[in-house]
Amino acid sequence: MHALKLLLVSCLVALLAAGCGGSSSPSPSNTYATNAIYAFMKAVQDESGNVTTTVQLRDGVAPTAQYLYLAGADVLYTSLDEPPKNFMNFSGNLFSNSLILSQRLKVASSRNLFNDYILFTKIVTGKPEYFSIDTPVAGSSPVRAYVDLERAGHVFTGESFVDLPLAFSITAPASAASVQRSANLVLSWTNVDATTTMKLDVAGICDDGSRYNLSHVIGTDTGSATLNSTDYFPATGTSPSTNCRVAFMLQRVRTSGISPNFALGTFEGVQQRAIQFTTIP
Repeated sequence: MHALKLLLVSCLVALLAAGCGGSSSPSPSNTYATNAIYAFMKAVQDESGNVTTTVQLRDGVAPTAQYLYLAGADVLYTSLDEPPKNFMNFSGNLFSNSLILSQRLKVASSRNLFNDYILFTKIVTGKPEYFSIDTPVAGSSPVRAYVDLERAGHVFTGESFVDLPLAFSITAPASAASVQRSANLVLSWTNVDATTTMKLDVAGICDDGSRYNLSHVIGTDTGSATLNSTDYFPATGTSPSTNCRVAFMLQRVRTSGISPNFALGTFEGVQQRAIQFTTIP
């Protein structure tokens, strides 16, 4: 299909980092000035309504760029709807109201870079990312996600933020449907937002024991895309006569900039929905 661009599967877990590769031995962040750090951020809201914010820090955008892990006094804070500094007092210390802090301000935790949703699971060790899970304030629209990096001496980089796109639902194919690969498949969703980009990740587990992952950029949100079998079934490595359990992870993406105190980077706001079905010859 001309509207879809097939991406390298090996890049699936590195979409945040603007490239694949990188060293498996990360460097400490406190050995870099803020203006030498490249920050790649993503805030994803799924069906639960919660927002998972992830941050990767690197020393460049090239495939060989080094990942950075937080060291020294470096701390990543995330929050929704209000900047993290709003939850600090004049000396940079956290306010004493632990309920407000637990509900509105999060300290990002570390994990290895990974993409994970049922059939999608891939972990890349030695490439740390930082994450937190936040719950939006009731009635917030749009939800705004913030990230700020605190450095030694209570110095902040200045908040990076993105407004999440409109929520949506997948209307076709139906959950648990049986889809014949001999016919085109119409993928459709609600609440069209032409200012955003739609992306589709595909994972399959087949009766013959094979597994596969595919990734596409659908393009500008028009509310639907027509897929042929090659868009969700591999051309090689899997028997054309087998049945497969397929998962679609559909994302509506808005991209924003980050604090100008960093060297460079991006902040993606994402609405993510998923569906599973069976594909047959």
